Amino acid sequence: MRSTLERLHACHPAPAEILVHLDGNDNSLRSLVETEFPSVRVLHSDSLIGPGGARNKMMQEARYDWVAHFDDDSFPHDVDYFARAWSLITRFPDLAVFCASILPFENLNESDFWLQAYYPGCGHLMNRAWFQKTKGYLRLPVAYNLEEVDVSIQLCDLGGRCLQSGMLRVFHDHPPAPREDEQTQAAIMINTIIFPLLRFPLLLLPQAFGSVFRRMFRLALLGEWMVLKTTFIELPSALRHYLPMRFPVRFSAAFSWLLLRHRPVRIRPVSSTMKYEY
Repeated sequence: MRSTLERLHACHPAPAEILVHLDGNDNSLRSLVETEFPSVRVLHSDSLIGPGGARNKMMQEARYDWVAHFDDDSFPHDVDYFARAWSLITRFPDLAVFCASILPFENLNESDFWLQAYYPGCGHLMNRAWFQKTKGYLRLPVAYNLEEVDVSIQLCDLGGRCLQSGMLRVFHDHPPAPREDEQTQAAIMINTIIFPLLRFPLLLLPQAFGSVFRRMFRLALLGEWMVLKTTFIELPSALRHYLPMRFPVRFSAAFSWLLLRHRPVRIRPVSSTMKYEY
């Protein structure tokens, strides 16, 4: 947290405001932020609401039309990150989301623009007006495979576009674990099941669950029997909780979103419009 906030304060120009959400209201971490970074606005929740719940609160509290999102272990790679962000916003003011290139995992040329289905939570710019048209993020302690994809497919249904630019670079200081624990893997599997049930029209559910069964088959081949057991034990409770929230998007939106997820489209921006380059 300290390193990320130091990096944000070192940016030139600096962000107009910095918000931090403390999930579970860690008192020692809260004291660190308030003591060392008094200009930062601290939000908190006494119970765990997950990264999605935290982003919902920060989007509500933000005072500006565009919000740059980072995790506690991700930060701008370039000191002029917000100048670059502003140049993109003024060039394409009607876009819903700008995706960053996440280092060290990917590194686009600055002239590269890709139309993407979804965006990384640890590095993106979100237009608050577009976000407020969606139902927001679901509150989940483990949000992998659900958090950003859920909001992104809602934006797609509303006509919001997600553009990745090589001009925006975010460093994610989080080496991937060789293996997640069984509880986390089971939560990811449940999220993978819940997402299509919430957002896909009936005609696309067979395709979605074909993908789910392939994931389960791979887990079985790897001998992850405890993951599968935990998934089947906890899935009924998750279904009872989330199925009442089902609000599927249009078939055309879901189908185009799936195509774009499979194959992002490189585009050539011209003036304030975008021409597709296949």
